[in-house]
Amino acid sequence: MVTIMSYGFRSVVVNTQLRRDLIALLVVFTMVFSATIDVMTRSYLDQKTRMDQFGGGGSFEERCGSITFEDIFLYDQAIFDVRINEDWQTAQVDAKAWINWTLADKIRKDLDRFLEGIVPSGGDGWLSTDEIDAMVSIAADCLEYSITRIGIRDGSPHRGGVGIDWMNTSWQDESTNIGHYNGVPMRHSEGRDCQGFAQEGCFEIPVVPSTERDCDINVNESLGEDECRIELWLNATMEIGGVSDPNDFTIAFNSSNMSNARLEFTFPPVLDLRLDMWEECEGRFVGPDEENPQTFSQPIRGSCLGDGTAEYLLKNNEDGSLTYSLDVNSSRMDWPLGEDVFADFTTSPVPVDNPPTWTEAAPANNSWFPVPEIGQNRFASWQDISSWFYDESGVSNLDVFCSSGESQISQSIDRSLWVFVDEIVQVTCLATDLSDQSTENRTWNIGVPIVVSTDSELLQDPHPIQIKFSDSWRQPTNILISLSQGGVRNEGKEFYNGDFSIQNVEIPSTGMVPGPVQVWIMVQVENISFQRLIDLGIVKESIPPYLTISSSVWENGLWKVGGQYSDPDGEPVTFTISVGGEEVGIVDVSGNSWESGWVDLSTISPGLSTVEITGCDNSGKCTKISQEVDNSFLFEEDLAPIENDQVSDSGSSIPAPGILPTVLSILIAFNVRRR
Repeated sequence: MVTIMSYGFRSVVVNTQLRRDLIALLVVFTMVFSATIDVMTRSYLDQKTRMDQFGGGGSFEERCGSITFEDIFLYDQAIFDVRINEDWQTAQVDAKAWINWTLADKIRKDLDRFLEGIVPSGGDGWLSTDEIDAMVSIAADCLEYSITRIGIRDGSPHRGGVGIDWMNTSWQDESTNIGHYNGVPMRHSEGRDCQGFAQEGCFEIPVVPSTERDCDINVNESLGEDECRIELWLNATMEIGGVSDPNDFTIAFNSSNMSNARLEFTFPPVLDLRLDMWEECEGRFVGPDEENPQTFSQPIRGSCLGDGTAEYLLKNNEDGSLTYSLDVNSSRMDWPLGEDVFADFTTSPVPVDNPPTWTEAAPANNSWFPVPEIGQNRFASWQDISSWFYDESGVSNLDVFCSSGESQISQSIDRSLWVFVDEIVQVTCLATDLSDQSTENRTWNIGVPIVVSTDSELLQDPHPIQIKFSDSWRQPTNILISLSQGGVRNEGKEFYNGDFSIQNVEIPSTGMVPGPVQVWIMVQVENISFQRLIDLGIVKESIPPYLTISSSVWENGLWKVGGQYSDPDGEPVTFTISVGGEEVGIVDVSGNSWESGWVDLSTISPGLSTVEITGCDNSGKCTKISQEVDNSFLFEEDLAPIENDQVSDSGSSIPAPGILPTVLSILIAFNVRRR
């Protein structure tokens, strides 16, 4: 027997085997509860709806190691108090969460449904004190392996990246405890002693209360209080292990899918400790790795553009400690795009407010920007721009100003820069900080360097492509060009061009399958480039498959035919076999061979017939071959005369002993010939 203590309220004795069964259940329980993040619209068992942050495996430890507190308990509001100990190696964490109204009803309903088949009372529409206490205790075991969402690392400020895993905190073994209030309201108007399987003192309530929601008969319903709410407590010790010198450290927090929560980090007293930089970073992919459409590079420090769903406060306490309060309200509808919040703390003096400067990554003055086409073009993304400038307050606090005479310059909501390009456009830019200090100007030339065309819309091998330079473009240019299909690029050709005459190039097209083919091109001038897929209307036509006949066999009056095939485009080929336009059987394919099933040709007129075999590829291109077949012999009747035995002297009509088998054998032979 194992005694399980429910935090501060009641103790329950749970049979050891039952506990093992419930642990096995929790593997399913945690998977399903992670789906409650989208509880009103998505299937609980659909793995694609899981909002686990970093994957996970199949065992209890592995599954629990891929989820967070919020994946198990979806709450309306929560407060986490994180008090870092003097040694900076551990922290005490106390949390409180509120689950209200219909969300509380849903959690009770789900608990009862998931217990069905595990305990006798599971799935009966009632939730008992035995059931909820056992589940909460096992949830505490699961949380011991779960993700803390918190990273604390000393040294230079960072934003993660290669070689830097900011998620370096974990829960200490045997330290996580969960308590609850009102999981099973003891003064519920519909409550009763547990029916059937139960321990002494067991009490149960309906998982969904009546419309009056009278979960506490001692509370006046007119007050509007939710008597059916659930409150949860978490007490745990968090291990840090990433701080040896607290004079410079970064706290990183993954706030993805976390709404209406506050975290209060209290640090031990450190002289002159202050917040150096705080930023909210959007867009990191937090779904399963195999669903990630693209890799996400770590942002440059100070360049993040937050959506305002996270806010912070600092409080200097009387004992000299500092409390950093973080309020997060990330939209659950944004999943699988996540959010990270970074806070850099230091004891270094506040830096001098210097003017912003251009970095070495910024394009030099009088650089040339190639863009794909005439019209509105994005010539710089925010990721590009954030690498061009440096300021001690962070690039995101800079205002970037660009002008271009009569051409229209605009900045989109994601802070990328756009310009209308006709011929060559000159753009002048600078950046200004919060103190109205600015960089010097830089002027760049922006234009369309080349136009790509083809004389043939039917794909050839190699395929001819013509590259014509714009009259006003005279900047040496690197060009890489290839054919592309289905997002896969073929072998291409690269050339460095200082000759601005028309270029005729032939691009390999091997491996292309029937269908549309695009031209992929990359144009680079010094360290500035663009890539583009261009649709010139090129189409790879399908070539019909090749078919041969190599065998024709009769057996017991049935006929089959077989041969080989190949498709020049590598497409699958399907076959039909017919006589006079009507299908007479099926055709099996194995490797590069085809073979019909046994065909009964006795159903058609005797004589020569033409059997047609048709093979068609996926593009609908077909090849038809035929075979002449003579089925006349099936209709020949060549029967020997039947000799009757002598009748006996007695005049009896009883046949001689061997005549019946003889007659039967003749009839069988006749029927076989007819077939």
